[in-house]
Amino acid sequence: MTESTKFVSYDLLKSGQNYDDLYAILKSFPVHHKITESFWMVNTSLTPMELRNKLLTCLDDNDRLFVINYASGSNSAWHNSIEEFKTDLVREDL
Repeated sequence: MTESTKFVSYDLLKSGQNYDDLYAILKSFPVHHKITESFWMVNTSLTPMELRNKLLTCLDDNDRLFVINYASGSNSAWHNSIEEFKTDLVREDL
């Protein structure tokens, strides 16, 4: 599979949580950018689900994580996200 851009958003909910392991994984991709405090871009051949599973290794059970592929017909995977947004997901068909 060829590389594509993935966007990663997370909330680490435990007070005083250590971000080092999460940052290490995100920075391990040759192309990576910290866009906002908890929103990153990485280029990888991993699927959103594969990337989510890799990042879950350094999160607590109550943390939130959202990974989306930046492409037409996008795929996404999430963990502990609010339910309301799921009905509003729209895929642009070309």
